[in-house]
Amino acid sequence: MGEQEQYIITTATSPTVIQGKFFDLIHRKHVDAYGQQGADNIVKNVRSTYSSLLQQLATTENHNSLLVGKVQSGKTSNLELLTALAFDNGYNMLVILGGYDTDLLRQSTERFGQTFDSVSGEDFFDSTAPAVFTTNETTKESINLASLNPKTAKQLLLCKRPIIITCLKRSVAMKKTIRTLETLMEEIPDLRPFIIDDEGDQASLNVAKDKVREATATYAAIRHMKHVLQNPLYLSVTATPEANIFQYSLSVLSPKSIHLIQPGFGYNGASKYHLEDNSIVETVEAPSADCLFPDSLYDAICYFLVASAIKQKRSTSFRDSRTDMIIHSDRTVKEHKKIYSRVMEILQEINQAFIDEHPDYYLHRFYLCYDKYIIPELREQFPFSELVDTFRDVVENTGVILHNSKGKETKKNEQYKFHKIFIGGDLLQRGLTFKNLIVSYFTRFAKNGGNMDTTLQRARWFGYRSKYLDLCKIFTTDTIAQEFSNLADIEDDLWDQFEEVENGSKQIVDILISAENTKLKPTAKNKANYKKIDFRHRWIKQKFIVVDDELIQANNTYLEKLIADVDTWTPTNIGSNHNDFVTAQYAEFTHEQLVDLILSINSAFDREPLYRNPLLDSFGDSGAIVTLMWTPGEKARYRSIYNNSDQDRIKALHQGANTTNVEKLRYLGDKTVIIDPAKINIQIHHISPGITKDNRLGKDQYMFAIYLPKDKTYFVKDND
Repeated sequence: MGEQEQYIITTATSPTVIQGKFFDLIHRKHVDAYGQQGADNIVKNVRSTYSSLLQQLATTENHNSLLVGKVQSGKTSNLELLTALAFDNGYNMLVILGGYDTDLLRQSTERFGQTFDSVSGEDFFDSTAPAVFTTNETTKESINLASLNPKTAKQLLLCKRPIIITCLKRSVAMKKTIRTLETLMEEIPDLRPFIIDDEGDQASLNVAKDKVREATATYAAIRHMKHVLQNPLYLSVTATPEANIFQYSLSVLSPKSIHLIQPGFGYNGASKYHLEDNSIVETVEAPSADCLFPDSLYDAICYFLVASAIKQKRSTSFRDSRTDMIIHSDRTVKEHKKIYSRVMEILQEINQAFIDEHPDYYLHRFYLCYDKYIIPELREQFPFSELVDTFRDVVENTGVILHNSKGKETKKNEQYKFHKIFIGGDLLQRGLTFKNLIVSYFTRFAKNGGNMDTTLQRARWFGYRSKYLDLCKIFTTDTIAQEFSNLADIEDDLWDQFEEVENGSKQIVDILISAENTKLKPTAKNKANYKKIDFRHRWIKQKFIVVDDELIQANNTYLEKLIADVDTWTPTNIGSNHNDFVTAQYAEFTHEQLVDLILSINSAFDREPLYRNPLLDSFGDSGAIVTLMWTPGEKARYRSIYNNSDQDRIKALHQGANTTNVEKLRYLGDKTVIIDPAKINIQIHHISPGITKDNRLGKDQYMFAIYLPKDKTYFVKDND
């Protein structure tokens, strides 16, 4: 497609959409960055979203839309192409509310400036690219907002150069931007603006106590900006939309529509890290008040150095050899400094030991980490003895950065290191991308549980890390690991509901968020209006194995007889993309058979969330579909347990989808094997639990997952 060519997209039900030079520019860059298939997937998503937005603008006065992606899934790529499409179709000004932190705004300014080939300095006047103005410190792609006046704006628009303004979500910056917009709107009648509110669930919403009479500064500024721009298209973008969907009804930011920003191929998110059975999560004890640098943190640092050596050894370029680690164990700047000092000491001690040619003590610690954490396939490929010479180089090239309000000098000093250890609190948890993150030491958690949106945003380890996922580790507490597993389940369910909203089969007001098995609330109560109710349920999964050998034997004997006594188990391909792929076998049980099954099993229904009496009560007079989650002759399936003192809590009973690549997707995951969604479905899983695949407990047993069509505790939007 040549630069000046234009393609017109239209259907009987959608407005005409032109794909012109800006679309062509961005799409070509996406092909270079993500490959043809990845770029085409972005095109498909953006076309659909843009057409739907045009219909919304034509049919309702509410021009707000919520764009939902997943944490670190590449939402910006979709926003770039969506902006290009808007520019090709008559929009000529974009205001980006780019976060409350200067680093986040700089990231957005540079990203959009680079993608659209924007420039500053003398080259600015000769360019044909969109012009980027910012309230932040200028970059080589942008100039200060103070330079934007009606005369300049008119000249830019005359030359077909759209205007992009990036604005910090803080009072001074927003007031400055609004004054500029007021002047432009008065002087330029054909100005056609739209707004992208990045991280739209943070700082933007009204958290004033009296929401009828009061408004917080940022919310009031956005409300004023929307008025000045005469009710423009307003796109709120986030990966944690709990606050947005539960906004008070009188909010001027309440979305009329929801559109999903689908992750690209190879995205590793909550389901990958916290639902699938893998060796990525390592549970450790939480640091105590009198010991902010426990052995587990020393262990994590040693692992980081070992993993960095392997990554460097197998890389073919400097870019591929880089690694990052984050340490998020305390909120306070004071404690960050202490941890920073100790990490620096450790690195200096190790480096000096290599200089003195007496590194044996540290090599021994490295070997213990190597033996404990490096997976067998990597140990075979990279024997420890072949890594020894690389360790010194890794230690010399490891920098430590304080990522907080006091860490500016450490960033400057260490920015050119290949391997970086970041230490911080709140500034580590939203928006920022660590492109080479392999180790996360994450032990900070709110005493009262905290909120789903804040907790999920802290997961900086999500992203496109398939090339080095075998080196990734998360060192965290058992409590946090379990909460992230719960969050992954909740996110999957919420994503399904968003798809229903997007295709028109569900309203935003009807969205439910599970409140089972978690201490977390959806979001801060001052942001949104929600309540907890018992409404419906999807899956309740057994979380604890039976440990008593006699009880296991009794349960196994009972179930094997029950299975043999059923005349016919019907094979099914539900949950599969292929008709010839059998996923399970099922039979219908009467109410009496169902009750007998629950009453005859020992221990499994005595602990949360599978409590026997509430379950029997919720069954009413119904029967159930009983599904055997294996095929004839199949061995018990391995599932790992949390390696703590109890050694009886399973990490993930359900198996997820077999791939994120839609083209190769064969199995959609155990949760999709629902024979009849209107009935109770009981899945029986034949499980072989263990600490690792090679360290089984010898306690093979049958475990249960129960789908109830209703009666579960949820958070829902409350009436104002």
